[in-house]
Amino acid sequence: MRCRPDYGLQVERLMFNIRENVRLDMQGLRNKWITELDDLFATANAIAKGKVGQQQVGDKLQCITPKERQMWAQIATNIGSVMSSLAKGYDDRQFNEDFAHLEKLVDEWKAVQD
Repeated sequence: MRCRPDYGLQVERLMFNIRENVRLDMQGLRNKWITELDDLFATANAIAKGKVGQQQVGDKLQCITPKERQMWAQIATNIGSVMSSLAKGYDDRQFNEDFAHLEKLVDEWKAVQD
C-alpha cells in the first residue's frame, strides 16, 4: 500500500522556507540599498557643504553655485529620509500580517483534516 503524503507537513515546511528566505532576502536587499544610499548621501552632503568646489560638465570644470548647493542639500535630505524608511522596515509588517493570515488558514485546514 502506498503511503499517503502529509500535505499539511509539506505546506508547513514550504511556508517556513519561504518565510526564512524572504526575511533573509529582504534584509540583504535592505542592507544593500542602505549602503548604496549612504554613498549617495555622502556625495550629496559633501557637495552641499562646499567640500566639492567644481563639477565636470562635458569636458569643462565649472564651479558649483550656491543654488546648486542648496539643491544638493535637499537631495541629501531626501536620501536620508529614504534611508530612514528602509531602516525601519521595507513592508515587513504587511508581509508578516499576510503570512500570519496564511498560517491561520493552514491551521484551520489542518484542524478539518484531523
